[in-house]
Formats: sequence, C-alpha cells, structure tokens
Amino acid sequence: MNRSVDIFGELDQTTRAEIEQSLAYQSYSSGQILFAPHDHGEQIFLLRVGRVRVYKLSAEGRILTLMLLEPLAIFGEMALVGPGRYDTFAETMSECEIGTIARTRLQQIIEHHPQVTITLMELMGRRLRAMERKLADIAFKSVPQRLASVLLNLTVLPSPQAETQPVVVRYTHQQLAEMIGSYRETVTKALGDMREAGMIRVEDDTIILTDLTQLQELTR
Repeated sequence: MNRSVDIFGELDQTTRAEIEQSLAYQSYSSGQILFAPHDHGEQIFLLRVGRVRVYKLSAEGRILTLMLLEPLAIFGEMALVGPGRYDTFAETMSECEIGTIARTRLQQIIEHHPQVTITLMELMGRRLRAMERKLADIAFKSVPQRLASVLLNLTVLPSPQAETQPVVVRYTHQQLAEMIGSYRETVTKALGDMREAGMIRVEDDTIILTDLTQLQELTR
C-alpha cells in the first residue's frame, strides 16, 4: 500500500484553505478509469476517500499493479514532467471521493511555495524506489516470497499491546496476482500453502495473518 503523503502539509492554514478552494471534488463508483496512458495530463488527483490502484497493461492484456493508494494520496503527478501525459492507468477500487487540481494551478503553487516542490520530489523519489524494488522482486523472488511481502504491506500491524491479530482486507486472487506479477492459479496455490503452514487464516472477507514471523522469514 502506498502510504499517504500530504504535499501541502508544510503550508500555513490560510494557504491550505486557498488551495482547497482550487480542488474540485467528485464521487466515483468502483471500477472507474480516471486516466490512461498517453492521455493529456491536464490535472493532478487527490484521493480523499476510498482506494485507487495505478497499473500498467501489457499488449496481451495482463495487468501489473504498481501502487495501491489510500487517502490523502496525490497521483497523476507524472503529468507535471516531460510532455505532460500520463504513463499509467488509474482506477478506483471502491467508492471514492477524489479532488482534482489543474496542472497549471499546481505549477503556480510550486513556484510560490518551494517546500511543496521538495515534498513532491520526495514523493516521486519514494515511488521510484518502490518501482525498483517491485522490479527486483519480480526478477529475483519466488511467488510465495512476493505474496508474503504484499500481504505484510497491505496490513496495518497492531501495537505490541493490542490483542487482535493483523488483518488484510480480502482482495481477490486475481487482484493479488496483479500486484506481484503472477497468475491467479499460482497465487491460489501459494495462499493454500500459507494456510496449511499456519501463516494465514481466511475468514469471510478478510485474510488474517496468524504467523508474522514465518511470513517475514518467507520474504527474505
């Protein structure tokens, strides 16, 4: 999961209020495509409610999910560089509330508030490193290793004092396969092996991580 970063977090309250007025919010249902490769990048997106995935699509129709975004993630930022076109797909995975800000307006904000530029550069650098790690994992790690990593990344671990076990909202096997660059059938088998080994338990719409130590060791 791509942890949220508020690129306007360093600004004073008055400036933040002015920027908020520049954002046009809209509600989206699950499964809506927000942009596609080569679309003109006229606006940048801010996720306020819901979950969005950013992905690539091969010529054969296979999907590789690059990022899962949660509030208050900004996305579509690649439209700020180069020819100003998006280079991925962005799709809602649940009901969402998403704000848009014109590319030209964000460029004005960046010019007047250098701290926003720094935060945005840090965000883009973090995402680049995440893409490099994903590429390395696909090249060098097995499906069970990659699946263990994504399950750990998708969950919010409880505090040491908490009695409940960490859980993951249950994604479909196909969605999990698209996150790690694999096939649904392979992911189904890997999940079955993890369940038999006592690493996870599946209950209704959740995957419960029952042995964090085994899962963490599997990622190495």
